Amino acid sequence: MKIPEILLVETVQRPGSLASVLSVIADEQLVIEHLQAQRRGQGRTLWEITVEIDESANPQFYSTIDALPNARFVDKSDRVLNRHRGGKIRMQPTLPVVTNGTAVLGLGDIGPLAGLPVMEGKASLFASLVGITAVPILVDTRDPARVVDTITAIAPSFGAIQLEDIAAPECFEIEAELVRRLDRPVLHDDQHGTAVVALAALLTAMRRVGGKLEDRTVGQVGMGAAGIGIARLLKAYGVRRLLGADLREDSLDRLAAIGGERADLATVMRDADVVIATTGVRGLIRPEWVRKGQLILALSNPDAEIEPVQALEHGAAFAADGKSINNVSGFPGLFKGALEARATRFSDAMLMAAATTLSRLAGADALLPDPLDLEAHAQVAAAVRAVASTAGGSPR
Repeated sequence: MKIPEILLVETVQRPGSLASVLSVIADEQLVIEHLQAQRRGQGRTLWEITVEIDESANPQFYSTIDALPNARFVDKSDRVLNRHRGGKIRMQPTLPVVTNGTAVLGLGDIGPLAGLPVMEGKASLFASLVGITAVPILVDTRDPARVVDTITAIAPSFGAIQLEDIAAPECFEIEAELVRRLDRPVLHDDQHGTAVVALAALLTAMRRVGGKLEDRTVGQVGMGAAGIGIARLLKAYGVRRLLGADLREDSLDRLAAIGGERADLATVMRDADVVIATTGVRGLIRPEWVRKGQLILALSNPDAEIEPVQALEHGAAFAADGKSINNVSGFPGLFKGALEARATRFSDAMLMAAATTLSRLAGADALLPDPLDLEAHAQVAAAVRAVASTAGGSPR
């Protein structure tokens, strides 16, 4: 019995690439019902090829396509299955104006129900910026094991998991265990979303002041979820010397585990060329501590460790706060790209692809593109998808 089957094949944009794929299909005596280009980019085209196929078809048929020099067999499906792809329901925001929920930052441990507006805001941003259906889910427990078990139990309903507003140190344990258990992408936005936009902002700043980020001494003040996420990604990017300051010993142990050096605030301000602060302590950095030529990102919201104007007045070459460097620039495209590539996890290469793309798209007077720029989100998604599709980089 013959049934229609849809082949997804990616070809390099060169003369004869598609013809070689069609030749393999013809050699198998298969009839092509439909041919359509699904997307083009990065010098490649993804084709949807519908063929009539039966049980007697050569099982090596797909491998033959995959072995072609200018083509790659991506996937196959039948028409019935294809109708289910992407799900059959959709959640949309009820308001046309999107908020990033920053008004609730700094409230600390307010409980799961009080945090619902933030989750609803994230779901609205996913829908409005990249067309992803996101469902807010509140887990009313402080036990990391119960959080993991709950998310693991409901994970089959979702293509990816974004963790939000889970305090350190439990957030590290929860994310690591979910990554180990699940076959779909998991990302703690407070760690890795913050790290992506921080790296992007630093790359933009370095392009303007000159030099390479890898050659600079970076100081991270505050080693909670955001601080550890930033420090870890900067080390993965290639920063050779990274100083970290925190009052908690377990946080400094995590810093040492990723290759950072323990320091106090005074040492960071004295030795670091780049200072990043994520402590949540307003006014922590005194203006007179700023060294001439330092780059300072004081990212705590709503009140920064030092106001950018103050840092610049005291000699900083570049200064910014969390109002201009926000996760909303990064996480929608990260998830869109991962889902489109059918990635099973996020890799450092995917995070760095998002960061470098955001930096490249920054306007003349900005560190990052406008967070409501839909084309910027699309380009971030495309960059993440390209890296994920080639399985580049090591998993986190």
